[in-house]
Amino acid sequence: MRKILFCLPLVLLLTACHHQVTPPEVLPQDRMADFLTDAYLLEGEYAVSSRYRFDSISEGMLHAYDSILDLHGTTIEQVELSLDYYTQHLDLYQAIQDTVVAHIKAQDIQ
Repeated sequence: MRKILFCLPLVLLLTACHHQVTPPEVLPQDRMADFLTDAYLLEGEYAVSSRYRFDSISEGMLHAYDSILDLHGTTIEQVELSLDYYTQHLDLYQAIQDTVVAHIKAQDIQ
């Protein structure tokens, strides 16, 4: 029993100090924020031009997404993997979203 009482705080301490390592295939936070900024701006532009009708995605929008992926040197698979990772680590995802908001505010888009 004494061993358990001694080991339990040690285990808790070690798990609390565990540093989270981002897998190498996940986009770094700054690149993810840059990609999402462009993607959100594209979606906003599409929403306004289509009068908020999202029943179909135009070829132009799909081409624009391809252009954004090329601009950021990534693939849709890497973006999806990154989104999966960051939505499982909400503190990191919130930091990315805060950066996206700051980028959009800095552009003073209205």
